Amino acid sequence: MYKSFIEKKPVGMDAKSIASGLAPPFAGTLSYELCQKYVENIVLVSDEEIKSAFSQLYKAGLTEPSGTAAFSAVTDDKIPDINGKDLVVILSGGNIGKDELRNFPD
Repeated sequence: MYKSFIEKKPVGMDAKSIASGLAPPFAGTLSYELCQKYVENIVLVSDEEIKSAFSQLYKAGLTEPSGTAAFSAVTDDKIPDINGKDLVVILSGGNIGKDELRNFPD
């Protein structure tokens, strides 16, 4: 979706990520249109940042890698001007197999 925002149309790309739910092969037309209407900004986080955030949240039994991206963006200071503001981070998912867990720090 980030690339689609730059190109101002839905585009595809060959993305690989530890957060597979956030790396589809293309942005759908409806999703793109809804994001154009309702999303103010898109922030990118790296797989390493997601791994770090996921390790913190998984220990508490809260989420899976794709559901950790927003938390990662906050903890890695990628969201400007949030000091003193109320903030909600939605944690979602639980869709991770034990074989995938070996990709994360303890």
